[in-house]
Amino acid sequence: MRKKLVVLATVAVLVAVAFFVWSRRERKPKHVRRVDPGEVHASQIDRTDTNASLLAMLNAPDGATPCETAWNAISAEQAAARLRKTKSLFVWVAPKPEFLAGCQALEPDAQKCMAPRYRRDHDEECRKARPGPDALKKMLVATPEPD
Repeated sequence: MRKKLVVLATVAVLVAVAFFVWSRRERKPKHVRRVDPGEVHASQIDRTDTNASLLAMLNAPDGATPCETAWNAISAEQAAARLRKTKSLFVWVAPKPEFLAGCQALEPDAQKCMAPRYRRDHDEECRKARPGPDALKKMLVATPEPD
């Protein structure tokens, strides 16, 4: 009788362990369509997390000047992109001294518009004050938008 109880208890424990393992297994959702690897073109995947990048820029601390505020925003965006292991919104950004020199060479209205929060709140004004592409190339090069 005692031997039967031990065997029965062992079977019960094994069934419980098997049920626990079965219930914890990773399941694939039924509603997800299987994708043929030939359908995916990796060159067309955009790895830029623009929401996180823009939030980092908007939440960056103010600097002593509009140009320093712009530098802080761009630095925050690049740090966020590195942290999240995504692409930055910028292909190239000049080192801080060159960036500040290029920014300070702009008209005062254009300098203010380099700061993302100011630009967000003064869109029409900043469209008119936008510096030319040659002036911007000295400071930064933005990542081209995907087609």
